[in-house]
Amino acid sequence: MTLIEIIAFALMLLGTLFVLLAALGVARLPDVYCRLSATSKAVPFGIGLLLVGAALAVSETTFALQALAITVFLALTSPVVAHALGRAAHDAGVPPCAQTRRDELPFDGATGD
Repeated sequence: MTLIEIIAFALMLLGTLFVLLAALGVARLPDVYCRLSATSKAVPFGIGLLLVGAALAVSETTFALQALAITVFLALTSPVVAHALGRAAHDAGVPPCAQTRRDELPFDGATGD
């Protein structure tokens, strides 16, 4: 194995670990808001590492550019999607877990517009 293949393997292994941790967060965390936090942070980073590792392993310029574009797209859209889903869950009346100390948004269906 060459050094590039070893680095690609390590990046893909690390990316898989991040995606696995996000899946465990979805299974173990108490409410939708915590689950959104886990997935919106770990999944784009994990998939980005997987794509960078795959781009190193394939070593084609077009694939590397596509992997970079996908990684940037995920990094830009994941927080926006998580915020929209969290706000929709809150507006639908999904309560936070019992350990939540403060909720600054009212549960009256008001969107703040």
